[in-house]
Amino acid sequence: MTVKTSARRIICFALALGLVSLLGQCQPVPKPFASLNKGDFSTIQIGPRAGVIVLPITGDLPEGVAVNLAEAMAKALRRREVTASTGQGHSRSHYLWCEADLISRDRLQLSWRLTGSEHYETLTVTQTEEISSKAWLRGDDALLQSLAGKAADQVDRQLRRRERGQGRRIAFAPVTIGPVDGVPGQGGRKLAAAMQAALADAGVPLSDSPLDDGFILLGSMHVSPDGTDQRIEMVWHLIRPDGREFGTISQANTVPRAQVSGDWGNLASAIAKAGAPGVRDLLRRDPG
Repeated sequence: MTVKTSARRIICFALALGLVSLLGQCQPVPKPFASLNKGDFSTIQIGPRAGVIVLPITGDLPEGVAVNLAEAMAKALRRREVTASTGQGHSRSHYLWCEADLISRDRLQLSWRLTGSEHYETLTVTQTEEISSKAWLRGDDALLQSLAGKAADQVDRQLRRRERGQGRRIAFAPVTIGPVDGVPGQGGRKLAAAMQAALADAGVPLSDSPLDDGFILLGSMHVSPDGTDQRIEMVWHLIRPDGREFGTISQANTVPRAQVSGDWGNLASAIAKAGAPGVRDLLRRDPG
């Protein structure tokens, strides 16, 4: 079997996503561009997720870092289902302000404030981090991405709590990656890590530990011989913290035996990238 054939089979796994099984009844899909309502919506209050403008950071930092951190924050918010940018807003945009304070040589405080269109404050996030002052002042990309990710998690969590209090689900529920069983060798850990990365890329919020309003994703794999190749059957179970199953995502394909007994790097990535959209589609059906 050639290397090209082996690589092709790995890629084909991404096309082998099975049917998504949902618990509960599905609502009819609305017709494209159908007009469901008519009227004047000018007085409707648009929530923060519909439009956040991240302003350049102020305080103890160079101008370039101020702009780059704002860009990193906007990107991190978009991955958490917040429509965010650093561009021009509209009359009902929300604005995210941040002031940076280098408390000491290696200690940074970021104070984030989200305000409404009329500049009333809606939420605050105070972030204190141990950092390298040199990395901060030169605008180290990894540092800025980390700071933005942590702040975006807190903003998203506060927004989600408020949305649930209003009886509506706008954000995806957070997902905690649980054990992945039945994977040969050390593949279970690599597959779990690959799925976590794929879900993050798909805009699914993640949590290190299960939350009351979240889900746990468990994986189960069965590998059976099939001539010179092996058939992999993968099932992902999306369950609530109390143990109730919300739905499953099934995948199956036949791959070269060498891939199954190898280091699982490429294969784990292919399986995760194919399965993550199914998890995201399940979360869209969650009524909260």
